[in-house]
Amino acid sequence: MNTSLNLQQSLKQQLSLSPQLIQTFEVLAMSNLELQQKIRAEIEQNPALEIPNEKNISIERLAQRSEKGSIVDDYSDKSKFGSDYTRLSSSYNQEASDNNQQFLEGALSSEESLQEYLLRQLGCMKLDEELYTLSHLIISNLNHNGFHNNELSSLAPISKKKELNKALLIVQSLDPPGIAVKDFRESLLLQAKIEGLNSTELFILEQLINDHLEKLRMGKFKEVSKIINEDEEQVELLYEYLKTLNPYPASQFDSRETQYIIPELRVKNVEGRLQLILNKGMIPELIIDENFSSLTGNKDDPHYKETLSYIKEAIKSANQLISSIDMRNETIKKIGLLLLEEQYQFFLEGPKALKPLTYKDLATRLNLHETTISRAVISKYIDTDWGIIPIKELFSSALSTSASASGEISKTAVKEKVEEIIKNHTGDKPLSDQKISDILQNEGIKIARRTVNKYRKELNLDSSYLR
Repeated sequence: MNTSLNLQQSLKQQLSLSPQLIQTFEVLAMSNLELQQKIRAEIEQNPALEIPNEKNISIERLAQRSEKGSIVDDYSDKSKFGSDYTRLSSSYNQEASDNNQQFLEGALSSEESLQEYLLRQLGCMKLDEELYTLSHLIISNLNHNGFHNNELSSLAPISKKKELNKALLIVQSLDPPGIAVKDFRESLLLQAKIEGLNSTELFILEQLINDHLEKLRMGKFKEVSKIINEDEEQVELLYEYLKTLNPYPASQFDSRETQYIIPELRVKNVEGRLQLILNKGMIPELIIDENFSSLTGNKDDPHYKETLSYIKEAIKSANQLISSIDMRNETIKKIGLLLLEEQYQFFLEGPKALKPLTYKDLATRLNLHETTISRAVISKYIDTDWGIIPIKELFSSALSTSASASGEISKTAVKEKVEEIIKNHTGDKPLSDQKISDILQNEGIKIARRTVNKYRKELNLDSSYLR
């Protein structure tokens, strides 16, 4: 038997998520308000960061600044991007200190967010670096309801699928129960599993949640029990239990009703020409304090190496944040310009003129990944002549139609038509989903009854039975 020691080399490719990449993803997905709060926290922690000119951010000044912004392009002449700020020389003086203090005092504050609450719990767990990083990434991908913004599979390479699933189970075990799922249905089921329902009850509950919620809401327990071939009393008991669960488990952290919406983009019709404005007025420019690096002290100082290391790390962290913010702004600019071009008719005529457009369409033209587009538009708004709307509403899948020259019509435009048909109907008998489908078919829009039913629910419109 050979007992000798051998040394072998192997070459392999491995994709890892660096802290800088995670920060870039997080900053890209932040709204103006969230970015304000992050900048405030970073300035408090990192002395290398400085605000060179006065950027006193406060709600009191929001009305005065609402008309300010950077005109980044005009659809008719395709002018080049311009700079929003003039960079000033920086020195460590009382004025610079006052500017930082003004921003810190004026920036919007908020209670603990869902992400902060989850990360605090995660920090108390003993996890290896990779598992912690993936869990952190999952948490940063959750929206205000505690559901995934982007598909879980898009957060890490396929080779990390097993580790990503482990991280998902860890995040789902955190408080509040029912988070890190696709939607409220999966959340209700997860809460029931956590509370210990047996497999038989879970199977019945899953059927009720996925297929029969509307009938249960109307009290049709007997009808539902016949459909699923279960005891009526058990169906009623499970429905009563279901009402004790929270379909939106992170709602206690949702402070949107007290937040102000600050659009990232503005599109206005100025004398027949569409003008795109990037609103950067609420985000201060950040620079590195030039004098901070000179505070290393004497080389003979026994703490010289520690001081030098701290200064280098602080400057590195500051540069990473500045780079992430610049990338965020540049990506939003590019997306805004393409949206202006692709949805030109929408900005002129309104929702009915919205063209089919997907994240993939823009990602291909910008040479970016679809998830990058998704992160860039999530929780962000655009100010148009038709109101302030989420940027993501400018994206819509396509349905076939003979009423359009392109042979396609957007899902949003069809939903507008469904709402218009229902609200403008004057007959004694409300229109059924099938009747609405027939009306749209006559207009050249091919749409099934179940699709009408889906769009009607998304519009929060009751069925013909309830109307």
